[in-house]
Amino acid sequence: MRQYAREFFHVPPARGHRMPALRVAIGIVIPLLALVLMGRTDLTIYALLGALTGVYGRVEPHWLRLKHQSFAGIIMCASVIGGVTAAAAGLTGWSLIVLSTAVAGALSLVADRLHLRPAGPFFFLFAFTASASIPFRGPLWQAAAAAAVSVAVVLLLGFSGRLRARRSDPQRSLREPAHPPWPRMLKHAGRYVLAIGLAGSIATLAGLGHSYWAMVAAAAPIAAADATHGLIRAVHRTLGTYGGVLLTACLLAVNWSPLQLAVLLAVLQFVGEVFVVRHYSIALVWMTPVALMMTEFVAPKPAGVLVTDRAMETTLGAGIAFLVILLTTRQQRRKGPENAAPMPDRTGGQPATLTDSAFSVPG
Repeated sequence: MRQYAREFFHVPPARGHRMPALRVAIGIVIPLLALVLMGRTDLTIYALLGALTGVYGRVEPHWLRLKHQSFAGIIMCASVIGGVTAAAAGLTGWSLIVLSTAVAGALSLVADRLHLRPAGPFFFLFAFTASASIPFRGPLWQAAAAAAVSVAVVLLLGFSGRLRARRSDPQRSLREPAHPPWPRMLKHAGRYVLAIGLAGSIATLAGLGHSYWAMVAAAAPIAAADATHGLIRAVHRTLGTYGGVLLTACLLAVNWSPLQLAVLLAVLQFVGEVFVVRHYSIALVWMTPVALMMTEFVAPKPAGVLVTDRAMETTLGAGIAFLVILLTTRQQRRKGPENAAPMPDRTGGQPATLTDSAFSVPG
């Protein structure tokens, strides 16, 4: 316990993290500014969700990053389309919880099979539930196009460094480690289903206003490398979110124009990305406002309601994830971390760590 407390107050240097963070931020600000200047702020949330594809493969070689970001972008667009369709169909409450839980379980298997990092269905679940929670009165193809164009921008930014690196690094390897065994992937997906389903159900029964936030908060700790790191991540997530809602309350006191808000969200995401692999709690202080303020373009809400719901539902979701990890990993924890066989990290090589982002934004 003392060791974990020391680690919590230790922040590694930022060397090597600024450029990936800058790519993510630029991938967000370009489509947002374009839509704001076009007067289509109703599409900004879908563009931002598509831009989150940039968090995948942040330290991978260019060709491997292109491969993984392409897969992630396709799934992200499908998640947005599914969410907008669910909203148009009027799915709410229990029907949306059941559907979201099923989507998360299925996409956990897909993400593990494709070696996507950050691990798990976190971002796809967020894209689906966020899209499903906001009514969109335009044609479906416009929301899909906004997400797809953002994905295209991300792919160009992610691969652009190849033009500079091709002489010094001619290797175009797409080699990846062997796929995890199916029983292990199924067990991992089962944890997501259990944690997400419980979080959404309890949030709904309690009458909380944004039940999908509890579901997303429950998903993040499950993606950690092993049982111990999952438990620690749940604590990090709760503490970081508390700091994030306080920052959000301060930011919401300002009357931001759409142009200013677009730049602000990109800057917040940049700072969060700089920290996300170094210190999960600090990253969430900066990323939580992005999740809470991304709807300010189209559906502004009172700051008190937003920050209170966020704090309560994050506590609920992280607490449920904590219990699920405790109950489903007893054997793994008895064996010790050296026998835990964690999922490989973003590089496709070494095991993921506590700060291997299961959340580079919203959640």
